[in-house]
Amino acid sequence: MLQSVRAGTNMKKRTPYPRRRSHKPQPARPFRPTRPPAGPDEVRPEFRPRVGAPLRPILREIGVPEDRPFAPDPFQIEALTKLEKADVIVSAPTGSGKTYIAVEAMKKVMAKGGRCWYASPLKALSNSKYLEFGNVFGQDRVGLLTGDHKVNADAPLIVGTTEILRNQLYDAMSKGEDLNTDIVVMDEAHYLGDPDRGVVWEEVLIYLPARVRLLLLSATVANAKDIAAWLGAIRKAPCRSVITNQRPVPLHPIFLFPDGELTSLARGDRMNPPVRHYVENRPERGYGRGSATPPFGRIVRVLGEFDLLPAIFFLKSRSDCDAALLRSGPSMDYVDPEQRIRLEHRLDELLDKYPFLKLHPQLRYIRKMAVASHHAGQMPHFKVLVEHLMQEGLLNAIFSTSTVAAGVNFPARTVVISQSDRFNGREFQDLTATELLQMTGRAGRRGMDRIGFALTVPGPFQDIRLIHSLFNAPPDPVDSQIQINFSMVLNLLMSHRPGQIRTLLNMSLAAHQQVHNSQDEAVEQILDKLETTLDQSQCGGAEAALVLFQAQLRLNREERDLRRLRPHVTRQAALRLGLAPGRLFEVYGGQRFCAVELKERRGGAGVMAAKLKPDLGLKKGQIRQKWIPLARIAELLNEVLPIDAETSPREAIHLIQKAADLDYVPIDLETLAAEETDPALAALDARSSILAEEQQRMPCPECDLSKECLRNSQGQIFNLLERLNELDGARTGGGRLLWTSFLRHLAFLKTEGFVDENDELTNDGHWAARLRLDHPLIFAAGIRQNLWPQNDPALLAAMVAPYVRDREPEPGEAGQRVPPELAVAWARLEISLGPLSERLKAAGFLVPELTVRPAMAMHMWARMGLWDDAVRVYGQDPGDMAMLVFRTADNLRQMAGLSSTHPELASAARQAVELIMKEPVIAPL
Repeated sequence: MLQSVRAGTNMKKRTPYPRRRSHKPQPARPFRPTRPPAGPDEVRPEFRPRVGAPLRPILREIGVPEDRPFAPDPFQIEALTKLEKADVIVSAPTGSGKTYIAVEAMKKVMAKGGRCWYASPLKALSNSKYLEFGNVFGQDRVGLLTGDHKVNADAPLIVGTTEILRNQLYDAMSKGEDLNTDIVVMDEAHYLGDPDRGVVWEEVLIYLPARVRLLLLSATVANAKDIAAWLGAIRKAPCRSVITNQRPVPLHPIFLFPDGELTSLARGDRMNPPVRHYVENRPERGYGRGSATPPFGRIVRVLGEFDLLPAIFFLKSRSDCDAALLRSGPSMDYVDPEQRIRLEHRLDELLDKYPFLKLHPQLRYIRKMAVASHHAGQMPHFKVLVEHLMQEGLLNAIFSTSTVAAGVNFPARTVVISQSDRFNGREFQDLTATELLQMTGRAGRRGMDRIGFALTVPGPFQDIRLIHSLFNAPPDPVDSQIQINFSMVLNLLMSHRPGQIRTLLNMSLAAHQQVHNSQDEAVEQILDKLETTLDQSQCGGAEAALVLFQAQLRLNREERDLRRLRPHVTRQAALRLGLAPGRLFEVYGGQRFCAVELKERRGGAGVMAAKLKPDLGLKKGQIRQKWIPLARIAELLNEVLPIDAETSPREAIHLIQKAADLDYVPIDLETLAAEETDPALAALDARSSILAEEQQRMPCPECDLSKECLRNSQGQIFNLLERLNELDGARTGGGRLLWTSFLRHLAFLKTEGFVDENDELTNDGHWAARLRLDHPLIFAAGIRQNLWPQNDPALLAAMVAPYVRDREPEPGEAGQRVPPELAVAWARLEISLGPLSERLKAAGFLVPELTVRPAMAMHMWARMGLWDDAVRVYGQDPGDMAMLVFRTADNLRQMAGLSSTHPELASAARQAVELIMKEPVIAPL
């Protein structure tokens, strides 16, 4: 069995509590506010590490289990037995030994000359498994495909990311071929329910040929049997579930009072009475004045006193993780001399491998206190360094965000829960039972601990009642996250007709779960009614009618907006056309002016003008004038004074003074606007024409039922479609509404010329399908218009970067001017792709909001190789800049795949990848 074994397990033995202390039971002391500390490491006299009496027998269980020959657990044997004749989904706690099942299954396949595919959600996890499996099967028999690395791609065992596997399935389907593998292992299969990544997992499961054996390895989920039933139905092959809730190392939840007393969090199913008393009566801040965050030095001290190290602290943010290093106290007191020597030696070995980390500012905390910070803002190889040290038992503690709970394997004796919510990338939400399970799954090291601990500490973001309830709550179910996107539609059309695609969509987990969803039942009832009512319609069915209804609503809305906008645009056009030098005008309020020069200020249109008054004078030899925004102008008057660039200021003042005493008549602005073509009005008219053409292309004008569908708000068909549209807007996809979403995407692709009227890909559609990225139409439009720099790879990388960023740059200026060549290319791209972006928005599709800072940072990195400067310009953590580089490289590789249709662009993209994928972003595995 594969296990993470810490080097040198002859650790110094510690008693579960200090010998010098009395063993008499000590009641929980109520919290007493204390004076603020002089420094973060000062220990208040009132703080005294000790253990409540009920916890002492539990702490005596601490120790290394007996060394006995390995014997697989019953659930492992069950999974391997079932896998002989069926697909299998395994739902088991983190660290329970699911990888053993995968290894044994792949051994059997490879022994018969078969091929294996091991898919994981993370590149880092794929890299780790590649090295791990290389030690098991031999490095020459294992390959790695993550985009960043392509190693031994013809090996009988391929380890890679799920996206790579999905793309291989697309390629195989488009060529009419079969995927060259005999078993697919999907690790971390609960990612099927991930809002951002779940669609890729579901696609793989739908497209995978039934002859390929499937092994899903999942953390504990509530509906593993339901997922197995779905897989059995769509693959026409049996799928069995293997479920265990038994942890390999028992877990005991504990609680730390602010005065240093450690006790059990619960007694049976109820909260421990002293803890409940504290929760009901605790002060606003759990650690006294000046301590908005837990004093980590104290917590480490308590854990060290009672042999509860190493520990993983789960904190709410990256900054909290880094700040915790400053507050972690003298934790080297709990590192024995042998461990200290091994830590120094191993750290030197890793720094020799990754020399660019030798100046990392956080190395001193590793050396001095055996603690480290681990989060997405860290450089990838610093995280690898920390993971190695933790796996080898050389660190006392790491401070991490919840990302460690998913996919990174370094368990500890204790995990520390300091807050009851987590940031999901958009907002803070309460922890779920599954998230807490993933975190506490790291508590207790198999083969090294007889018991693991989950320590709850009070804090400003901690709901202790919620944490207690989650320990007793069942895991959450996995819900389908499938949704239609342009890349999916293009790739499916390479090998399927729309009718076949509809069949595929009906095989989704969403369609399976729809049977049990009341909202989906309502959708089904409405669709069934519409099918009957629309039997003789031109649209061909209920789903198509919904797509047309949504399109008609969009056209009506945009036509209404154009009608409302036209008077404003007409007025603005007339003002721009009529405000020649010398034009007299009147503002709201009755004051009159003479226009001198059109001029924009603060992004708004306006005019420099002189007030009509008899005593108008000069200021520093020039006419006294002020800037007036166009919105303040009430009327243009029927008089233009003979003032131009050749007119002297004194002569102009004389004309204006003379005009101040006369009366004038307002002119008709619409007539003025109609006399000449204004660009804004022309764009408005062009858009109106496009909308009219779209109306004509719809089959509705030829349909006898169109009045009932589109115009009669009292009619049954209109009401049914309106209700169905509301339900569609409240969903993320699933069931029959997936088909309506597909039709919407298909209609837009036809409008843009990627699909023809026969529902087949055009020439542009075929190469656009190769762009398997987030915004394929925008990239394809840029290729069509030759907007991507083909003779400047560094500039190409810079232009791609804004489309792939994960985090918004911090507000504020980048502190550096945009390089001229980047400014020109950026402006050209924005102007040229603007109309497509507007069409996408109008059709209800998401369009990325672009900023130039990612482009500036990538340009600096690609052109000059100045990493620190690039990070500063980007305005994010180094890890975010590294992620920007990784994702930019992924998109460039998609462009590099167009060598047969766009060889120059493909060549530039390959060169751009080489420019940006270098140290410190990448290093040898």
